[in-house]
Amino acid sequence: MTSHERVDVAVIGRGLIGSGAGRHLAESGRSVALIGPGEPSDWNASDGPFSSHHDQGRITRIAGRNAMWTEVAAHACARYADIEARSGIGFHTPQGVLVAYPDAADWVDRAGHWGSNARLVDADWVRSETGVAIENGLEIAFEGAPAGHINPRRLVAAQTRLTELSGGVVIDDAVRAVEPRNGGIELSGTFGSIMADRILVSTGGFGSELFDWKLDVERRARTIVMARLPDDGRIPSLILDQPPDDRIQEVYWVPPVEYPDGSVRIKIGGNMKDTILLEPDDLVDWFHGDGDPAEIDCLRNNLRALLPDAPLGDVTTQPCVITGTSTGMPYIGMVDDGIGVAIAGNGSAAKSSDELGRLAASLFGEAGWSSRLDPSLFTPQFA
Repeated sequence: MTSHERVDVAVIGRGLIGSGAGRHLAESGRSVALIGPGEPSDWNASDGPFSSHHDQGRITRIAGRNAMWTEVAAHACARYADIEARSGIGFHTPQGVLVAYPDAADWVDRAGHWGSNARLVDADWVRSETGVAIENGLEIAFEGAPAGHINPRRLVAAQTRLTELSGGVVIDDAVRAVEPRNGGIELSGTFGSIMADRILVSTGGFGSELFDWKLDVERRARTIVMARLPDDGRIPSLILDQPPDDRIQEVYWVPPVEYPDGSVRIKIGGNMKDTILLEPDDLVDWFHGDGDPAEIDCLRNNLRALLPDAPLGDVTTQPCVITGTSTGMPYIGMVDDGIGVAIAGNGSAAKSSDELGRLAASLFGEAGWSSRLDPSLFTPQFA
């Protein structure tokens, strides 16, 4: 068994938040191990853990559902260019976003506080400028750059590279056991073992079997639909409440981007009113499937209704899992001696993951919590 040098902090989970935390810890001078497996070459042959960041597009924007999400997004967006420049890995496309919501004006006001150019527009402007047909009568906001979309695969790669450049150890494997030992914590797996003084757990819907404590989270099954569509540069990202097929309470999409197979596709997803909740033992089987047939049908209907003139082509589908909390906030805090968590993005964390990772890293700094946001907003709740 390979034994690695002891580190100050080991981060379990090399996804969006975990990789961001790893970078901030390493760049603050801590000795860090960032541990997590890469993308499976064959999802159906893998027993996990899986990650929903193995994807080509996530919406980014400053305008948020509340003040917390708006603030963390603003801070994260402001660092995109620096992360891209220093890592040499681009991940951000500032193509704008549309938000159709009953309180879209409030989204605009919150974003304006952080320098966003978000403004209200009408459905005729949207149809003329983007080709999107929004006919539900709701207020519509449009936010230009930096709003648009990010490539989560490439963002994780950028954060991982910067962690390594700052002296962090990156272990491309899963942690299978966690044990207190010799005044620290030993993490082990097929990679061998590593000792850490403290650990940060950022494992999404997975990893609950590693610990005696259990967090109060929901593992919400989601399905995404990707339809072939050329990118004409007109379609922005979208978040829409009360969509045409109302079996789903809201939909979002990322405009056409190129996928690893070379196809260019628009991705649509959403929040079904009849949400499927998964137990930890259900996760692998869910990721081995193609998603929920009813959700696929609903999403396809909404895509056709919202883009009536678009030359939509063949469709592929993929299962996804959102880790949610009753508060709607991510959990960032200490849960046991030497153990912190940064988990449960509630489907809204990708764009803000660098700031959420920074907040998680501050748990291990001498100065402690580093934000004007009240840390109680993020207090982990136990099951």
